[in-house]
Amino acid sequence: MRSVLIAAGAAAMTLTALPVQAQTTTLKFAVFTPEQELTFQRVMKPFADAVTKDSKGTLAFKMYPNGALGRHPARQLKMVQDGVADIAWAIPAYTPGRFTDNSVFELPNVIKTSTEGSVAAWRMLKKGMLKGYDDFYMIGLFTSSPYTFHTKKPVTSMDGLKGLKIRAVGPAMVDSVKALGAAPEPMPFTKIVEAISRGVIDGTTGHPIAVHDFGVSKVTTSHYFGRLGTVNLALFMNKKKYAALPAAARAALDKHSGEPQSLAFGRMSAERNAELQAQWSKDPKRTVTVQSAAEEARWDKTLAPVVDAWVKKHPKGKQLLSALKAELAAIRAGK
Repeated sequence: MRSVLIAAGAAAMTLTALPVQAQTTTLKFAVFTPEQELTFQRVMKPFADAVTKDSKGTLAFKMYPNGALGRHPARQLKMVQDGVADIAWAIPAYTPGRFTDNSVFELPNVIKTSTEGSVAAWRMLKKGMLKGYDDFYMIGLFTSSPYTFHTKKPVTSMDGLKGLKIRAVGPAMVDSVKALGAAPEPMPFTKIVEAISRGVIDGTTGHPIAVHDFGVSKVTTSHYFGRLGTVNLALFMNKKKYAALPAAARAALDKHSGEPQSLAFGRMSAERNAELQAQWSKDPKRTVTVQSAAEEARWDKTLAPVVDAWVKKHPKGKQLLSALKAELAAIRAGK
């Protein structure tokens, strides 16, 4: 009997010493864009891999690109709120009236690159300056590269835009196009190729990645790089889902969210846009124009009333623009 008790005690001690296996939670990650798209390949997948590795076995991700959980871009946030997805790639502007402070990032020639814009946007978000995000755990908030002009007709100076019909959406973008003497024509990005081909419009605003990926570069041969505003994109997570995760899982998400994602997205955008611009510059059938210092100064003077009008109209216009410029100055100084 004594030996039986000793054996039982030893077994109990062994069982106590064994580590408790962490339970793995699998997060559903919704992406309405194609699996081959660079943001999925170079930002989202590396993020999921890094978080999985650092979560100590508590997290895994099931990726749903190509709109597998829902294709409509405007319904991504609702999928997160309803629990259809735990995380989603979404465009805040597709939820009108909610993210109204984001319009500061749409102002012309304030943000110079996607990297600085994305870092500045994240810092302003973390300081509580941007309305609409409180119901979510935010993994990343980004800005595209500044929108520029892509037309069928040659445009080599800002004067060449006068009288052209240009696709533009968003109040600041529309007002900027008007200030430059062109006629803004709102339409979804997916309709641009047909509209240019049929002569309904002469060109569009956009950044090189989107212009290439949506096939717009097949019907435009002139690329005028006068900087307009940017467009926000974001990675949203269900806040209750995040709060219910174990500490190790939350720590892994916290580690890889925010500025690390801003930098990853910005670098991806900068590298690919530069690559496309270089390809277009080598194409003898295309015209690529980068503004001179004198042209940029004239550009700023022409578009200054658009910025001034926005500041007066937005309830926090002066505060938001000052904060954005301060963040950009710090980033450019290496802070």
